[in-house]
Amino acid sequence: MPKVEPKLIQKELDSGKVRPAYWIFGPERMKSRELIKRIQKTVLKDEAPNDFNFEKLDGSELSAEAIVDSAQSFSMMGGVKLILIRNAEEIKNLDAIVEWLKALPKTDAGAVDDFSTVCVFVAKSFDGRKKASKVIQDLAAAIPCEEVQEQDREPWIDYLAKRRGITLKPDERLLLRGLDPWSLEIVDQELGKVELVQSDETLRSEVILSGVDAHARDEFIDALFSRDEARALKWMHLFSEEMEVQLPVLGLIAWNLRHLKLVILEQETRSRSPEKRNPYLMKNLDRWKKHWDFTSIQNFEHELFKIDFSLKNTRLTGRGLWSNVIIQNKPHPEGARA
Repeated sequence: MPKVEPKLIQKELDSGKVRPAYWIFGPERMKSRELIKRIQKTVLKDEAPNDFNFEKLDGSELSAEAIVDSAQSFSMMGGVKLILIRNAEEIKNLDAIVEWLKALPKTDAGAVDDFSTVCVFVAKSFDGRKKASKVIQDLAAAIPCEEVQEQDREPWIDYLAKRRGITLKPDERLLLRGLDPWSLEIVDQELGKVELVQSDETLRSEVILSGVDAHARDEFIDALFSRDEARALKWMHLFSEEMEVQLPVLGLIAWNLRHLKLVILEQETRSRSPEKRNPYLMKNLDRWKKHWDFTSIQNFEHELFKIDFSLKNTRLTGRGLWSNVIIQNKPHPEGARA
């Protein structure tokens, strides 16, 4: 079975049909989220997710065998169990998952009650050249969530605006179409601001674009601490040209680094900080810490110091320095903690 277009899966879900396994991949995260929501709604039949019918796993932390064990276990309360596996591209040795797929009595779309478990693998990428990937592509629904092409932006803008009850003016639609960087998340963020002030014509004309830098900044920082080289390089140009932009971003990175360094130290010494941390910060630190150890944190800190020294003493912009930070601190092929 070739890669499946999201529209076909949405049509199946609208008719109440699901598949036992989905492999959702690609850079457009809003598409992935919307698809996952629809799968969840169909599988759970509008019931609230709980410990018996919904399970979240992380492919970077579990073996393929452990994931298969979970997929083969039945819901304790009966009914269909939904399993969401994030970071599926980091699963080591997919052979166990391949064998599980081959053993399934049915892999095409069917009524929800035809299945005991529905597994949704979410990945950044899908390498169809690998032997295991070819089997996954044949037996699971491999669904690409690619970046929206420029010629397809306006229908998406109109869809997101309609969902928020906003009627866009031609100049607003043109402005949203030309955003750089562009993603559905950024567009929806801008529409959210329009929604708040849509009755105020003066504010409405100024609100679009006022927060894109903050969104891009957060994406860049998350990519750095996730050690995601490709994503960090994608956003880097926004923060490596102007002095007044670089220094505040560097300060935010240093602040996050201090907290991450403490968490790593606590983890390695098996101690616990008495400080109560912000829940949003802790959510990020919990995601980031698996990519680092104390040595890699110190190396990263040293690279940031070089940027800080260069900016404050030579007044040179730091594109080359930022590139070096990103490339020097990417994980080794055998793993972040190698």
